[in-house]
Amino acid sequence: MLGNSKIILFLFLGVFLSLQTAFSQQDGDTLALENLSELKVYFDIKADSAAKLEKRLLWINDTHRQASQKGVQPIFVIGIRSMASFFVTKGDEYIDEEDILTKGKIDNWLKQHVKQGVRIEQCGLSAELLDIEPEEFLSEVTVVKNSYISIAGYQNKGFAYVPM
Repeated sequence: MLGNSKIILFLFLGVFLSLQTAFSQQDGDTLALENLSELKVYFDIKADSAAKLEKRLLWINDTHRQASQKGVQPIFVIGIRSMASFFVTKGDEYIDEEDILTKGKIDNWLKQHVKQGVRIEQCGLSAELLDIEPEEFLSEVTVVKNSYISIAGYQNKGFAYVPM
């Protein structure tokens, strides 16, 4: 009889722990968003390939959607620096032929983000270093003189800094 009690106890514990694990995985960000009405984030993107930039823009979109679903207003700024700068230009002259399709997807993500109210900034220092003129960037992108100032300024305004 004692053996059956142990089996029942282990089964009960197993079910309880499984439910706890499933709950914590399903709703793990609730504590982080508790008592927040808005989520202010500066995403600093320095991706060195079109595929990496596209993936990061997808993740930002998912983050925006998930925060909205939790009733928290996302206030996002995307900062583009370094090699990622090549993939937010109007033409294809700065990229390899195999990246043209992905660059089109990046263009679409940028348009989607702007529709969601996301601000997209291009670092002027990176543009200068890479010999890209400010007018060569997509219309969705605002060229700022120095993204280090933007990063610091947004952090001083309460934005979380997320390097990507």
